[in-house]
Amino acid sequence: MTRTVALRVADLHAVAVEVDAQALPWMGAEESDRLAAMGSRKRRRQFIAGHWLARVMASERTNTLPGDWLLTASSLGAPGLVRRNADARHGLHLSLSHSGEAVVAAIADFPIGVDLESPARERDWLAIADQVFAPGECARLRAVAASGRQDLFHAYWTLKEASGKRDGTGLQPPQARMQCAIACDEHEASAVSWQFDGRYLALVGERGMRIDARGIPDAARHCAWRFEPSAVDATS
Repeated sequence: MTRTVALRVADLHAVAVEVDAQALPWMGAEESDRLAAMGSRKRRRQFIAGHWLARVMASERTNTLPGDWLLTASSLGAPGLVRRNADARHGLHLSLSHSGEAVVAAIADFPIGVDLESPARERDWLAIADQVFAPGECARLRAVAASGRQDLFHAYWTLKEASGKRDGTGLQPPQARMQCAIACDEHEASAVSWQFDGRYLALVGERGMRIDARGIPDAARHCAWRFEPSAVDATS
């Protein structure tokens, strides 16, 4: 059976308006404590919108109500959702990201990670890559024309971030350098990246997954990826 990831890209303001009408009785105690500790109004809006969007997606997937779901975390800190008063083993895996005025949520029955970036300025992409990317990725980045370097850099960067979220460890440069992303056919892929509206988005899951994506323009550029140990990679 094909396993499906639900992926949503939404406007932060639109989700926030919906949440305002619901108040916050759906949050768990730990979430409420984290929210109360946030001093940034923007960060609070992002936090609320992402956590509400994930619950809406879970409710659509299971014919339940958004308020039926509580946020959980694995032993490594990867987030998930579980029905109130239900066995946590029957919950859903979750990943969230936000950038600027957009929020992204992904849910599945298996570990997943998602990352969204909206770069606002030029940086020394090669210097950053040398610290985080696998040798083969760095070689490819240097081989492309300077005009396309930012696009490839952010494809790799979002894949690294999303992979760390899937594993629950976050982006760890030593580990990130040991895994090389290679463009491939969709049937081989365990990850997909998109580029649209000045944004870069990546989803990392498992090979053979089906992606039910909403909020990504039809004209978005996308690429399927597989991962190999960096020692096996070549620059081709």
